[in-house]
Amino acid sequence: MARARLTWRTRTGRAVLSSCGALVALALLAGGFYWWGGPREHRMAQRVLDEACDGVLPSREMRDVLGDGPFEKGPGRVDVLLSEDEEGSDRAGDEGRTVTCSVTGDGVPVAGGGTNEAEVQVTVQSVPQRRGGDFAVDRASVRGRGTNPLYPRPAAELPPVGLGGGWRGLFTTGESATDTDPSVGSGATVVTLLDCARDRGGLLVTVDAKDEDITLDDPRRRAAFARIATGTAVKASGKWGCDAAPGKPLRTVALPVNADESVPLADASGTCEGVPGRGGRVSRAWESASGESPVEVCVVAGGRPELPGPAPSDETPRYHLTAFYGPYAVSERLDHERRHGEYTEEPGPADAPAGRLAGGGRWASAVCRDGSGPALFTVRDEGAWREDRSGTYDRHRTKPSAADLAHEHAALKEFARRSAHAHGCGTPELS
Repeated sequence: MARARLTWRTRTGRAVLSSCGALVALALLAGGFYWWGGPREHRMAQRVLDEACDGVLPSREMRDVLGDGPFEKGPGRVDVLLSEDEEGSDRAGDEGRTVTCSVTGDGVPVAGGGTNEAEVQVTVQSVPQRRGGDFAVDRASVRGRGTNPLYPRPAAELPPVGLGGGWRGLFTTGESATDTDPSVGSGATVVTLLDCARDRGGLLVTVDAKDEDITLDDPRRRAAFARIATGTAVKASGKWGCDAAPGKPLRTVALPVNADESVPLADASGTCEGVPGRGGRVSRAWESASGESPVEVCVVAGGRPELPGPAPSDETPRYHLTAFYGPYAVSERLDHERRHGEYTEEPGPADAPAGRLAGGGRWASAVCRDGSGPALFTVRDEGAWREDRSGTYDRHRTKPSAADLAHEHAALKEFARRSAHAHGCGTPELS
């Protein structure tokens, strides 16, 4: 019996060979896309990461949040402030450097759904060395900057948390005192502050990251955001000659407290530990661990008569106690000078180590000999705290009584003492 052969001359042969040809063509087409389109897209995505922020972004950590691409680079800038020597010529090194950038991607796949747009904004700044007792500010720079802060101000209405792992930094979701559900937030601000070797100042990295339709209840997502900041700090330290000692790889980051997570003031063990109450009038506290963050916050509340606004509650924030270290102390002094310097002859935080704040509250200072300059500590009641940040806040609040002022002084004294000790600074000076 003759064996049938598949040839182009037979109908069966034409059908089989045509099918094989189609499969080969599809394979070649797919292979061509992989070998040409795939690597090309990868190279284009990598180029965006390599060029953004002067080349100091960590690729793997960025992809952990933004996905594998494609990426879109947003507005950014590179500013270098050159110094002049005695003869007036530019010095080889730079006195200050700031780079900013933003990158958007499709995000990483979410369980039960697709990908979601994610965005990362990064600011990297060199921080000059400062003497321990030098709290003066350059008033010319205040006028020149307008309303722009010297360093990005992280949200601090509720206490941020430290990063841990040997990193000096913070993590905050920017929630307000009226937010009670942390799962609704999808964005966070992460800060890393490095001390450069050989007394060469420091590096400040600020990362604002947002990923749609995810929650920050997942510690892995919080750690992914934080690793962008720490990875950027490491790359910038090497590229800019900072040579700072890095912390350990971050595997998890704590979640900041929200508005319904206060504790009895008597049980406070972190930033609010030791802050005195006033019987039942100040009895609740919102706090975080002390000694890890360049901005530390304690919020205490009680049953004092309400300002116009929400109904009276024992858990309505009343006093904001804040500790600013390094660049944040400098920025806060500059900001106070910008807001109040032209409207009062009374000394402010840029003029004296301690005193009464314009608009309400008081400040204190402590000498820190790590090259970051003096720390700044403030206490404001709710009205002063909000009015200092919003000109539309109600200005017809009750004038503080002598008992109110005495409590402010006592609260600031204990808060500043414990915070300064945890950061290795000297005893705070109060007026």
